[in-house]
Amino acid sequence: MKKKIIVINGQYLPGYKGGGPIQSCVNMIENLKDQYDFYVLTADRDHKEEQPYSNVKINEWNQVGPAKVFYMSPDFQNLAGFHKVLKSIDYDAMYLNGYYSPVFTIMPLILKRLGKLKNKKTILTPRGDFTGGTENKKLKKYTFIYLSKLTGLYNNLLWHATSELELKDIKKKFKKAEVLNISNLASNYTPVAPSIIKKSGELRLVFVSRIFPKKNLKYALEILKEIKTGKITFDIFGPMEDKLYWEECTGLINDMSDNVKISYKGEAPHSEIGDIFGNYHAFLFPTLGENYGHVIVESMANNCLVILSKGVTPWDSYEEIAATVEHLSNKDGFIKIINYLIDMDEKEFSIIVEKNQKYIESHLLNGKKQNIQGYTELLS
Repeated sequence: MKKKIIVINGQYLPGYKGGGPIQSCVNMIENLKDQYDFYVLTADRDHKEEQPYSNVKINEWNQVGPAKVFYMSPDFQNLAGFHKVLKSIDYDAMYLNGYYSPVFTIMPLILKRLGKLKNKKTILTPRGDFTGGTENKKLKKYTFIYLSKLTGLYNNLLWHATSELELKDIKKKFKKAEVLNISNLASNYTPVAPSIIKKSGELRLVFVSRIFPKKNLKYALEILKEIKTGKITFDIFGPMEDKLYWEECTGLINDMSDNVKISYKGEAPHSEIGDIFGNYHAFLFPTLGENYGHVIVESMANNCLVILSKGVTPWDSYEEIAATVEHLSNKDGFIKIINYLIDMDEKEFSIIVEKNQKYIESHLLNGKKQNIQGYTELLS
């Protein structure tokens, strides 16, 4: 008989605005469905949406792919609601996503702390909550960490880090924590033929992520403001999560040189991401920090080179492939990268794209077996 795993995350399919954590859970379930029975407990609407999904049964179990999913309405998202659902499943392990999640992590942990749940393995993955960009609301977050230690809310957990960076961040805050470091499982990889031509003097760039300070779109725009030669297209896709931050970005866009054409293209469901990346030469993503970065993998897998910040993601080794990884403190270095890509012709571009294909194929295929073994240790 397969073990039962309950996965608790604020967002799940058909949602996509919650970003990488949704895909992390989807990929884990898809890759391990033959070994475990998965149950997912999630909200009845997408991130920051006021209306529930129209095609699911609310406060009931739904079959979504290989998993059974319970979509909780806001009035059900309380201790009594979580207790009712969790007591109805004879689960073997509970897998929580996000350290700071006030509902979908903290409420199950309170129930556990009060002795209202069975004494089963409880796993917590921070999903990048400690990795980069944590200066936002710093006092509030450090106060919460202090209080959580004082109350023992996060005691007796098995922590799941998805990169060496995240492992160090967890250990920095919780020195005695038991942590397993296992990379996220990726979607099934199928090589895609390049579909875009590269002319010297022209460059098509894209940004695909939430419009939010941690993703650092403003910094990307500051880089492009310094590019005075070449014909550049920069298209922006993503949920408008922080409107005040977008206003700052808009000020930069309005002051851009005529050679740089910038457009906001709206939100993009995950099913469209691959096709989007296939239409651009490079993904400009100077993020403040990613514990994994599913969107980075999607870009590489669709022949779109990645321009990344150095030392804050697990992908620094990409520098050997395309020389497009730079420290955020060196804005001139990013400007140099953009100019280097502008000047590149089809022959040079094709050589680097081929190296990119081999790089991501090696990471996704060669590491998959080892990662699945790691997840077996984590969940069993």
